[in-house]
Amino acid sequence: MGAPFEGIIQDVKGRVKCYKQDWVCAICSGVSILAPTFYIFFASALPVIAFGEQLSRDTNGSLSTVETLASTAICGIIHSIIGGQPLLILGVAEPTVIMYTYLYNFGKNTPDLGVELFLAWAGWVCFWTAFMLILLAIFNACNIITRFTRIAGELFGMLITVLFFQEAIKGLVGEFSNPKVEEPSSEQIQWQYTNGLLAVIFFSRTNRLHT
Repeated sequence: MGAPFEGIIQDVKGRVKCYKQDWVCAICSGVSILAPTFYIFFASALPVIAFGEQLSRDTNGSLSTVETLASTAICGIIHSIIGGQPLLILGVAEPTVIMYTYLYNFGKNTPDLGVELFLAWAGWVCFWTAFMLILLAIFNACNIITRFTRIAGELFGMLITVLFFQEAIKGLVGEFSNPKVEEPSSEQIQWQYTNGLLAVIFFSRTNRLHT
């Protein structure tokens, strides 16, 4: 896999060649930079808000949209300043939500942890994950990717797609569910079904735009 830090050094050398040009072009482009800026902003913010709401629901408010927006903003700023990987995915994805949901459920059912220590425990999980990723970067573990075929990436993409569909269907079913009251009024039921039909329309429209 090469000598330690060899890949990091190559990435830094490759980034230095175009680092100044990237910032100069962005600053000198004037108002024309606003269109792609707003596009990237909303393309990044909307999924983060959606997944943040799901994360808040699955962790009973321990993590919410506020944390996902703040973490995405901080990571985005750091990556834009010193990052050298333009294809790095920033923000929250469905596997991330699943991981935190599993951590929350495990901590809630473990007497020594509980809900009170969930954030501390999740923080240590993130710390050790970052530590292992740093070790992988130091020892050029990314070179092993040449030993894998394209099917590995396609399987991961299929997993993300299935998880998206699963959450979308659960969301649509939830929109049609009756309010949690003993005897919902006819007006509440009417608004609930209207809300569900609007969700179906927006869902269909979003799929058409993506396809």
